[in-house]
Amino acid sequence: MKRSLPGVSAVIPSFNDKKKVFRLLDSLKKSTYPNMEVIVVVNGPDETLTDGKKKYKTSLLLRNKRVKWVDAGRENIGQTGCYNLGLAHANKKNHILYIDSDVVVDKEMIGKLVKRVESDKKIGIVTPMILYLSDKNWVNQAGSDVNLTTGRVRVGWGPKRDFLFPKEVQNSGTAMLIRRKVIDKIGGFDNWFLCYFDPDYCLRAKKAGFSTWYEPKAICYHDQSTDPNVWRPRVLGRAYLLGRNRILFMRRHGNMLTFSLSLPLLLGYYLFETMRFGQINKFFELAWGSIVGYFYPLSSDNFIPLPKIKNG
Repeated sequence: MKRSLPGVSAVIPSFNDKKKVFRLLDSLKKSTYPNMEVIVVVNGPDETLTDGKKKYKTSLLLRNKRVKWVDAGRENIGQTGCYNLGLAHANKKNHILYIDSDVVVDKEMIGKLVKRVESDKKIGIVTPMILYLSDKNWVNQAGSDVNLTTGRVRVGWGPKRDFLFPKEVQNSGTAMLIRRKVIDKIGGFDNWFLCYFDPDYCLRAKKAGFSTWYEPKAICYHDQSTDPNVWRPRVLGRAYLLGRNRILFMRRHGNMLTFSLSLPLLLGYYLFETMRFGQINKFFELAWGSIVGYFYPLSSDNFIPLPKIKNG
């Protein structure tokens, strides 16, 4: 008897980005993977929730795809809050497709991710080849790595031809398939709002005995600018969280002595960046966030419980 395919719950966080969410849902509707539910966690005051319930009331009920809408309220609870709500609402037997709203998926992506994760019980997380939506021959991300001595981040980025082979990677973000047993063993994301929570999750999974893999046959497209003069100022827009959460990440996973010694060089880089883009105030936000990160409460438990949901 042919073994049935495992279920997948796609969890999408939304904050005032209706058009992007609907575009992602339209691409998921075309997915060839048959056993899937879609959970959209809507946060913020726009019309995503009301319009989404009308537009996708029946149109996603194809090939056993079901859409569930979760109201996260008007107050911004961040990506971590939205993802954890989505995980709590997901089918307790399903693998989780973690996917940001500004992504478009290839119709074969989910099946390729599932094939890779099912190939080895030690694989806990699989990330696809993430290409730019505006340039489908250039990789936006093919896994990433945070140096646990200096805190320096390196992302798999470059021509598509350079990233054609699967490999184990340290971490990823934007889109990942998470094995159900990982959720059972380490729970959800730490409540960091934005920044560094996804690489933190990958390394927490590693501590629990799982590995993270990059699968180039699985493909999606990220709606992000290729122009550094656009995306670098956007990164600076979350300066406080970037500073604080980098420290939290290094406290949990890295060598704080060597990192602290190299921190002045890192801050010098951001001083130059903020001056370059006329956002010097963001340097002080980042510096303050870095100071806060040294004293901010950090759980020593590898398991982060999910929020409790009423009536199941």
